[in-house]
Amino acid sequence: MLKHTENLNDQEREIVINSPLYVSALIAGADGDFSSDELKRTYELVHVKTFSEKFGLKDLYAEIEPNSEERMRSLISQLPAGQTERNAFLNGKLEQLNDIMPKLDYAFAHSLWRSLREFAHYIANADGGFWSMGSISAEEQAFVKLAMLTEPSK
Repeated sequence: MLKHTENLNDQEREIVINSPLYVSALIAGADGDFSSDELKRTYELVHVKTFSEKFGLKDLYAEIEPNSEERMRSLISQLPAGQTERNAFLNGKLEQLNDIMPKLDYAFAHSLWRSLREFAHYIANADGGFWSMGSISAEEQAFVKLAMLTEPSK
């Protein structure tokens, strides 16, 4: 169990732990299909963040890193088939973080919010374009700033 999520119930803990994968699925699938480049970038980012993050986020990414591919495949298989419904489902999952974040230590919550926004940006830039510049589709652009998440405050 992650130290920073000890005071959460099981459902809230699962949402926090899976939040990077929800972000990845939302951005990668926003345009209707999950490209192999976007999925590969997801696994790479999870791995990198196991040692590049701070404020307990290393532990969060370390929790999902060993089986991130399996977790992502499972998540994708459980998503609604339609693009609109899938985006709404994932958007809703991420919106739940707004009620969970105040229950977390402020430094951890703010770091998680920042990390998820970075994660979205990196996934959106994973596919196509010249050196991945200008490769964010209009559908991805609608979600890349994760407007459904409110910045945690003290």
